[in-house]
Amino acid sequence: MVDFTRRPSHVTRAGERVPLDRHLGDVAERVGWLVPADAETPNGDSLCELAVTVAEIHDFGKLTSWFHDHLTDGAEAVSEGPTHHAPLGALVAHRVLVEKGFEGTDPLLGFLAVARHHGRLPDATSYVYRACVDSGDRLPRLYREDPPDQIDDIDGSVPNLAVELLDRTGASDTMWETVRSEIPDVRRTREYRSVAEPVCTGSRRLREAPGKLPEGFYAALVQVWSALVLADKTSTKHLVSGVPVDREAYSVTQPRRVAVDAYVRNLQAENASDDLTEETVAMNERREEARQSIRRRAEAFEASDRDVATLTLPTGMGKTLSGLDAALTVLDGESNGRLIYALPYTSIVDQLAEVSRTVFDAAEGDDLLTVDHHLAETLVKLATDSETVPDDAVEDLATLLGESWRSGMVVTTFVQLFESLAGPTNARAMKLPALYDSVVVLDEPQALPLKWWPLVNRLMEVLTQQYGASVIAMTATQPRLLSDDGREPFELVEDSGRYFDALDRLEFDLHPTVESYLGGAEEPETLGYAEAADTLAGRLKEGTSVLSICNTIDSARELAEAVETAVDPVVVNEVYQSRLGELSYDPDTPVIRQTGWSRTLDPRETVEEVLSATPDNGAALLHLTTRHRPCDRAHLIEVATELLDRDVPLAFVSTQLVEAGVDVSFEEVFRDYAPMDSIVQAAGRCNRSFDRDRGRVTVWFLDPPENRTVPPASSIYGLHGESLTKVTARALSSVYDGTPIPERTVTTDAVERYFEELDARGVGSEGLAEHVDVAEAEKLGRLSLIEERSAVDVVVARTDGEERLFEEIRKARTEHRWDDVDDLVDATRELQVSVPVYRDDRDANEKIRGLHPLVPGGERRWLDGRPGHDGGYFDAMEGFVVPDTTAEARLL
Repeated sequence: MVDFTRRPSHVTRAGERVPLDRHLGDVAERVGWLVPADAETPNGDSLCELAVTVAEIHDFGKLTSWFHDHLTDGAEAVSEGPTHHAPLGALVAHRVLVEKGFEGTDPLLGFLAVARHHGRLPDATSYVYRACVDSGDRLPRLYREDPPDQIDDIDGSVPNLAVELLDRTGASDTMWETVRSEIPDVRRTREYRSVAEPVCTGSRRLREAPGKLPEGFYAALVQVWSALVLADKTSTKHLVSGVPVDREAYSVTQPRRVAVDAYVRNLQAENASDDLTEETVAMNERREEARQSIRRRAEAFEASDRDVATLTLPTGMGKTLSGLDAALTVLDGESNGRLIYALPYTSIVDQLAEVSRTVFDAAEGDDLLTVDHHLAETLVKLATDSETVPDDAVEDLATLLGESWRSGMVVTTFVQLFESLAGPTNARAMKLPALYDSVVVLDEPQALPLKWWPLVNRLMEVLTQQYGASVIAMTATQPRLLSDDGREPFELVEDSGRYFDALDRLEFDLHPTVESYLGGAEEPETLGYAEAADTLAGRLKEGTSVLSICNTIDSARELAEAVETAVDPVVVNEVYQSRLGELSYDPDTPVIRQTGWSRTLDPRETVEEVLSATPDNGAALLHLTTRHRPCDRAHLIEVATELLDRDVPLAFVSTQLVEAGVDVSFEEVFRDYAPMDSIVQAAGRCNRSFDRDRGRVTVWFLDPPENRTVPPASSIYGLHGESLTKVTARALSSVYDGTPIPERTVTTDAVERYFEELDARGVGSEGLAEHVDVAEAEKLGRLSLIEERSAVDVVVARTDGEERLFEEIRKARTEHRWDDVDDLVDATRELQVSVPVYRDDRDANEKIRGLHPLVPGGERRWLDGRPGHDGGYFDAMEGFVVPDTTAEARLL
């Protein structure tokens, strides 16, 4: 019996040693759970067998006495040799795979996966060349100088353990002799030619040749690597902490389609008891008709050989429920897949999550539903009865499983989905095994940056072809983004035009400033904020509620201030501020997540205070941007909805954050000029509930805000050359005859022309997709789905209870209660505002970074935003501001 206690892989919290063979066997078993048995390598062999083999040997380098001393003696260890283990493990894994008959570039899958199982994947060809041939950087030392010494050390101390580990992989009996001779031989040859040749050209002198990589190499690589990373991390936490993590932790509890049926029946029962208008009743009937029709088409899609579908329905036609129904219909035909529902913005992720929890009766942390974005607490609760397992260890592993998307339904952002597929970080890689046999819903895919469109299409091919996933792209303005193996996607809405025809809810009115631009003006005329405010004020005096969507924060602020001057309305933000100031808390009650939050306020009570402050024939004003905290936005949107139901004339001035997914219905909507899909999305907030016979969406060009020289539409979307504004102008011109345009004409004819124009231009960068073809993971990892902009996260306290959070964090740190510190910091997520900073605005940068850190040494800042305490950094109307600084601080 070989005793591996002499070579542990880890040390437990209690100081006990975890034998290396136990860890490797555990990781290999977990990898076998994660990679499907029918998955294939680019060469047509078993990807699962390859991945399991790699898992069995990935920590081979931990056999050295130097790693042993480093692990067991810690900081006191004085090592005479290298303590790293991944490079040697990568070389051994490659040799074992060759020995087992894997050919071509297949062994490189193991080499790269092991080499980077604690880091990010590199550009494959470049990394292999530098590690095995070149002499230009640190890789030659890691691969060609240290491993021979490590082999000698293992041979001199624990050769029997090396033989045992290699035997477990199924390699030949002479495998250790082969490894012991080939790796030290690099001292003579100076290169691992046999490793590098599959991705290099040349007979005497090798050169990089990325084009030699076969189709599917990148997809196979991320499958092996991500399974190894997830299995390695969960195994380590299990063995070190004692938290039980068996196969059930990797399994899935799927949401069921019958829950959607039950939810709809409940809605129908509630509607039957309400006094609804004929138009609303007819709309509800069309929504249900559409859902049932989409279900039948989804059944046909699932039974076909197709992988990509589109679902094209106008806004307000029940797209969310129909999409869930369609996705679950397809998922019912899969064995163990998940529903991955991705959206462009965190605000609508949270809204969908709330709806989904209601529909599927899922609690937070339930293994049925995970919500994953940068502000979400993402975890899957673990059940353990062991009193010997620390709570923090259980929570730590629950978070790891949550962030690995082990739930049956995951609601997430485009950023999380696509940046996990395109050169992911080590942490994001753990999500990828959850994508096997999944159904991926892309809600509002037109919101993806144009530059990414070819890459998104290529990544969806990876999903459908290598992960066996199905994709549903769902929107009212369907872009020509995805293909289904060269074919048009399968449309789930039979004759979608009839649903657009049925929605004669509104018309589009082009303001003279837009007419001038459609007429060919190089620079449009623009409308001043005072004049725009007068228009809105006129509507309010007529008793009409209006929504005005601006392109930038400073533009929305200036318009809101102009409306306040023109109308003297009750400012909802100020009423809300007053109510926050009335919140009290018991100092003897422990701080919990909801302590002091605005969520403890009932929006209906805020509405009553607004009504009591509004004189007869008076109006209300609400201003909302991303400078208001997430919890504030949620409360104020509910207040706005209730005010609209009460027929209070309301001017809602906002940025694009209300444009998608916010269920509000205004009689009139005003939209600063934007791309076609944004204009149509804004129209989805107009007459949504048939408040009048016909609503109106006015598109205008607003002036540059104070201290700016460029109109907001220009600063965001550009006005020159083949910009989105130019393409939108041509699309609108094709349907505009000088009179208001019917809704259907814009949402179908103009939208189709818009995407035809984009398609003809060859949207996006093909070079991004080519990174996938040549497995340039490092280059993919440097891409970002959102515009890179330096930002500081500021946690804003607006109540005494929220301020107490800060005090409790400091107290917990002083008392070294680190788990409590983590919990309390998590409790600040919905109090957080992300504030971009610009290099050329040194004053704003210094002021923001000069705020108190939430925790010493951390990047997050803390602001006491209570009246009289904020130092001018917080305003009830504007949200977070930087006092007395340049216009750049009032950022986009």
